[in-house]
Parts: sequence; C-alpha cells; structure tokens
Amino acid sequence: AGRFLALYVRDENTETGGAVRLTSFVDDLVKTAIKGVAVRTLTTQAGVGEWVKMINTDCKVATQDKISEIVKAEDLSDPKMELVVMAAEFIKGDWDTHFTGTTITGTPFYGTGEDAVAGTCNMMNHSESSKTYLWEGQYCDVVLMPTTKDEHGETKDTDIYGMVVLPKGEQGKPTDPAMMEKATKEVAENLAGIQGAIKWNTYRSYDGEGKSRAYDNVVVQLPRIKQKMEPFDLTKICDKLLPERLMGAIDGVTETDMQPLGWQPSPLEVNKVLHATFLQVHETGFEAAAVTAIIAFRSLGAAEDVGYPPKLVRCDRGFLFYLVDLGPQPHVLYYSRITDAKGLEKAPQAPDEEKSLDEEPWDKLPAFAKERYMPQ
Repeated sequence: AGRFLALYVRDENTETGGAVRLTSFVDDLVKTAIKGVAVRTLTTQAGVGEWVKMINTDCKVATQDKISEIVKAEDLSDPKMELVVMAAEFIKGDWDTHFTGTTITGTPFYGTGEDAVAGTCNMMNHSESSKTYLWEGQYCDVVLMPTTKDEHGETKDTDIYGMVVLPKGEQGKPTDPAMMEKATKEVAENLAGIQGAIKWNTYRSYDGEGKSRAYDNVVVQLPRIKQKMEPFDLTKICDKLLPERLMGAIDGVTETDMQPLGWQPSPLEVNKVLHATFLQVHETGFEAAAVTAIIAFRSLGAAEDVGYPPKLVRCDRGFLFYLVDLGPQPHVLYYSRITDAKGLEKAPQAPDEEKSLDEEPWDKLPAFAKERYMPQ
C-alpha cells in the first residue's frame, strides 16, 4: 500500500507578474505536521505541457502504473489557475481465504434494473466455508473478507477488508435499483456496526493469553473484477454534496507578492475536481488505485454454527464492493458499484504459478452442476 499527496503551486500571478508561494502556515504544516507531502512548482517557463507531464508522472508512479493520467492541458490552461492538489493511493493485498474452488467462466450476470441486459462473468467460488464475517442488514447482506500481507516472510493480518454488499433480492434476477440505493445508505450509516461483526476467540497458552478469529459460516461466490474509470469530473457532484465553504473561497493557502504592498493573501476557489480509479479482484487478492486532483483558481472574492448449512452470498446480480479499513477509526478506502457485466466478463485469473486454480465454462456444465453453483 502507498499514499501520495502533492501540492503543485504556480510560480507567478499571470495577471500581475507577482511571485506566488505557499503561506508560511501551510509551508510549516507540510514540513512538520503532514510529513511526506510533495510540494512542486509550476513554472511559467516550463509551460502547461510540462505541468501536465509532471502531475501525470507522479500519478502513474504513485499508483504503480494503474492510472497513468489525471489531468489534461485544458484543465490547467486558464491564467487564473494557481494551485493543484493531488492525492493518490495504491493498495494491494491477499485474501485470507483464497477462492480455490473452480471458477465458472461465462456465468450469467443479471445486472441491475428491470431492463438490465444479462451479461456474463467469471464466478469465483470458495471451496468450503470461508474465513469471513457476515453482517445481515435490513436491505443487504454484508460479507467482510480479511486480508493479509507478507511482512519479512511472515503472513500478517491487516485492518483492510474486502466488503461485499449484496442488496436483498432474488437470485437469477436483476437487483432492484431502489434496493441498491437503500443498501448503499445502510452501509454508510452502519460502518461501525459492521465492524462489530468481526469476532475473536480468546485462549491461554504457555506464553500467555492470545486470540484467534471467530469466523461466520459463509460461502462467497464473487465475480472476478477488472474495472478502470478514466478521469471523471466530480465538480458538480461536489458542489451539490459538500459544504459551500469547501468549494468556495479558500483563504490562507497561497499568497502573492503585490508590490509595493508586499505579500498578500491570494483567495482561491475550487474550479474542478477530477477523480480516477482502478480495481482488480481475483482468486487470491486484489489491487486498487484511486487518484483525486483538485484544481484551484484565483478567486475574485475573498463463532461457526455447527450443524447448519453455510450462508451463501452469490453475487450474480448487481452488488457493491468496498475496501475498508476497520481499525480504530473505520473508514472506506475504495467503493465500486457493480451494476452490469462490464469489467467482469474479461477479468483475468489470479497469477497461478502452482497451477492450483481451476476454471470451467458455464455452458459446459451439466444441469446438476449448475444447480450446485446456483442453488435455488
């Protein structure tokens, strides 16, 4: 996993020719309190083309080549443009329970809405009850899939979970869009409660007291996913959802040398918010990347249940996929709404050096096997 935050600041005010810099407060902040922030200068001499190249190179490196571009020349060409803030993140992990059951290629995927056109997906299967947790809400079933990381040759648990949200509905039919919205709201309002689904057993050993995970009895059937969203303009959405003070006048970030008055605050306002994402989910783990660029202009203003069958969560219709940090302060790292088969049909298999993963075409399965993979 890796996070990258950068501030790109113009070197001069195009209208007055006066020098531009970060205020001393922000400069001190990025050097002390928020360590690791890159501060780069967008020089007039270099020009817009080089600014675009600089920002996109940082974007590509920070996301390990998953997202190669976040801004274009037209985003930075306005003379009033003074500041760009970019945040990028790349996350990669392994599932605690790999999908070692046979992956059924060409499985029907029914999408979302009455008029949905059915597509196909590559449906991964847990070979048996998996090491996952279940939270059953009013409008959705939520499965938390723990992830691990390699630390000096030792496998360690992490606070990162894959969170599969399947809105209530019937198997073999599209997800109701209204139920999708209700599920989205329910998850947003109950993240701390969902965290409570993570249970532990305590035990005593010769070296003291320890704990182990107490999983729920769940089997997950999940499509492989490979989706990439090209840079998308979120400005209107942010204008609607965010407080005006976050999108309107922003004071105290940059200042301009206004001779003979000296350095004067340079009021800014958000002109554009761009966002791009990448997600790949396969049998052994996941990779996800996200980048947000905020372009600011100068403003004119200022335990298992033995004896019971496992809960089946089969995502053969519209569902939600999250990556969440369920540490001391639970929060969403990544969110994707899977409404149709786009990004599912051609999603590749996990790297399989040991040749341990199986695939079988859906249309080659006999009837009894289809019932096994899609029980009524």
